[in-house]
Amino acid sequence: MIDPKSREEWIRILFSQRTEFRHHAVNYIYVPLSPDQTRPFVVGRIGREISELENTPPDDGYREFIHDTWKAAVVVVDPSEHDDGQKMAIQYHADVGKPSTLAPRLLQAMEGQQDFNQYLSAVHPITNTEKFWDYVKRNEGKITHIRFELEVPNMFGGDDEYTKEMKEYRDKEKAQTVAIEVTNPDGVDADTDRVRYTAEKAMGQGTGKVKARAMGKNNNFSSQNQQESARIPMDREGGDRPLIDRAAEIATRILGRDED
Repeated sequence: MIDPKSREEWIRILFSQRTEFRHHAVNYIYVPLSPDQTRPFVVGRIGREISELENTPPDDGYREFIHDTWKAAVVVVDPSEHDDGQKMAIQYHADVGKPSTLAPRLLQAMEGQQDFNQYLSAVHPITNTEKFWDYVKRNEGKITHIRFELEVPNMFGGDDEYTKEMKEYRDKEKAQTVAIEVTNPDGVDADTDRVRYTAEKAMGQGTGKVKARAMGKNNNFSSQNQQESARIPMDREGGDRPLIDRAAEIATRILGRDED
């Protein structure tokens, strides 16, 4: 018999286990910290082994040699239930990889380790909805195409009409993703309640993607290119504060949880 879990419990299970996977012909390993250290968040690191060409000291003639080492990025997950869903932040480390491509692959590997998956999970960037509306204002009357790609709701809550309709697509049509397109070569009215509501669901709550095209050369918008980020500050109080602590602190601000 399957022991049912809440969404929060399920995410905690996934991100509290060591996970190994292969991505772009590279082996990655995710290692969580002890839950007792990180609650209410789940914190860990995702890393890969790399080989670097280095040199010996000048007295040794700068001889070249290969140094095998590991590079890792910090992962912070807030599995608790909020109106805007569950969120994750990953440190960008050039030697590790892009968070936008690592996150879905990591989640896929985590689910692959489970005997049974109670939920269908999906990862979308945390984005700023205002950037979409800036695009709409700049191109008023010129937008010819808007496409929303929306995940059906099983990893986030809500009882509004949108959520109910998406659940019907899931239950009746067995859909995992629903696409809505608004098209008119002469221009669509993008500043409507329906468009605003759907854009907020897709971008503000991280449940999907938004793409738009307007008149003019290469005049496009993609929410995938509007990901939120923040610079991890240097430790100016002694210099020995662990990076994982500083990264986790910044992540709470990106996740919008620092005022909780």
